[in-house]
Amino acid sequence: MSIRLFHRDARIVLPRGVIDGAHVWFAAHRRPVAWAALFAPALLLVGVTCQPDGDGLRFGSGNIRWRRGRLGTTIRLRLPPCSEKKAVLLARGLLKVARYGRPADGANS
Repeated sequence: MSIRLFHRDARIVLPRGVIDGAHVWFAAHRRPVAWAALFAPALLLVGVTCQPDGDGLRFGSGNIRWRRGRLGTTIRLRLPPCSEKKAVLLARGLLKVARYGRPADGANS
């Protein structure tokens, strides 16, 4: 996985807030994005193992799910129980991955 530090080729990902305990983001894009190929390596970097679960990934008692729509994808991140500081750090890190991440295996993005 590589992460670009500049805005070139970045996705537009808008945070919608925390709804029912889940961080909700909207990613505007035209082509399909291989979200699992982006999020799985990022979760492994912070020591969290994950398993594919339909249109999403499950890690412990948390999960990240995405639903493709006409104009983009809605992403819902539900974190496992942890401190507020750790939750903010994980959510912000995964938001950056959604914006700037590139899959290592060359999948669509």
